[in-house]
Amino acid sequence: MKKTLFAVALAAVGFAAIPAAFAQSAPTQTAQQGWYVGAEAGYGQINKGPYDSHGDAIGGIKGGYRFAINPETSIGVEAGYQYLGRIDARDEAGSSFRSKLYGPTLGANLRYNFTPNWYGEVRAGGFYAQGQGLTNTASPSYERFERTRYYAGVGVGYNIDQHWSVGVNYNYYDGTSRGGDRGVQLQTNAYTVAAEYRF
Repeated sequence: MKKTLFAVALAAVGFAAIPAAFAQSAPTQTAQQGWYVGAEAGYGQINKGPYDSHGDAIGGIKGGYRFAINPETSIGVEAGYQYLGRIDARDEAGSSFRSKLYGPTLGANLRYNFTPNWYGEVRAGGFYAQGQGLTNTASPSYERFERTRYYAGVGVGYNIDQHWSVGVNYNYYDGTSRGGDRGVQLQTNAYTVAAEYRF
């Protein structure tokens, strides 16, 4: 009887130790989950149509919610607003021939934490482009347009603490007024620095 009780006690201790062993070997949770807001500023460049490549100052804001899908990775759904600058036409002088592009965005992002501090991110979504500029034709005309297009980008960043992070991003915004190459061509390469606050 004593041997049986000793065996049962030993088995109980063994089973109790199993969760502790798995807990020690489980990876640390670094993926974020919850609400966040962010802002970015930088440089936007157009290299198509009658507009030059000198670029202009740009900026934007966004907010959304992230879901942790494993200890290192989270998926976010976000909405934002982007101002993508004003650029002079290559062969024309005067503000009347400047491009202008801005509009709201709605999309998703995938963030992977390489370490508790460093992360990489990819993003994509819809961009309601509101713009104006010269058409890319032999006899250009100045047009205003509103059209649903897309954006996509990548970024890397650093988590300062539980709430704050900073990063650098590249995003592409398809700001075209119609299909083909004949409309207003305001496809913008956006290079920004960003800050984010998580609640």
